[in-house]
Amino acid sequence: MNLKTLNYFAIVLCSFLFFSCNSNCNHKEIKYENEKLSCYPNSNKPSQVITYLEMAEMMDSYDNGVKKEMNKYLKKVSNGKKTTSTDYNWYKLDDLKQYIAYIERISKEKDIPVTGFRIIPTSYPKNYSNKELRNRVTIIFTPTTIIDGKYDAAFEPLYSEKGNPVSVSKYLEQVRAKKVYTGSILPKFESTESSSVNKFPTVPPK
Repeated sequence: MNLKTLNYFAIVLCSFLFFSCNSNCNHKEIKYENEKLSCYPNSNKPSQVITYLEMAEMMDSYDNGVKKEMNKYLKKVSNGKKTTSTDYNWYKLDDLKQYIAYIERISKEKDIPVTGFRIIPTSYPKNYSNKELRNRVTIIFTPTTIIDGKYDAAFEPLYSEKGNPVSVSKYLEQVRAKKVYTGSILPKFESTESSSVNKFPTVPPK
């Protein structure tokens, strides 16, 4: 191979590496007051934003209805030690970004499109390992895809086969029935890992 040919291939290789490194983002990152704006395909105002009037009415409705009943329940099950239910859950931005990136990666490996996330209201059980969180309201994030024409079907990318998403409800039913997954890649129900998340700070406790 002569020097001219070698130089040509070197230029092609460098060009490929340059465009590969920039292929994840179609927009240049903009520096603004020493901060970089994240690159997303759509940063327009979403249609789901609400007014402060709507926010106030919804929060007041919750405080004067559901939360009052939850406070009564919490006071009862804690024998009066706790009187205020969950005010809010807090999620670190980097944690949310990492979670979304993780779900997108493991789902892409299975050739399954992610349509969104279900945000499921739950509460910590009365025997939860963290005593401060017992009986408090919380939420669980679970990825969704298209199953039987439903765009919000909760699925488990960890145990799905390529192009064939498996429903989260399948594993919930097995765990509740305390079945052992013999002849399967899955471990016993006690240690079956999911792709859903929850372990974020809850207030109270602070």
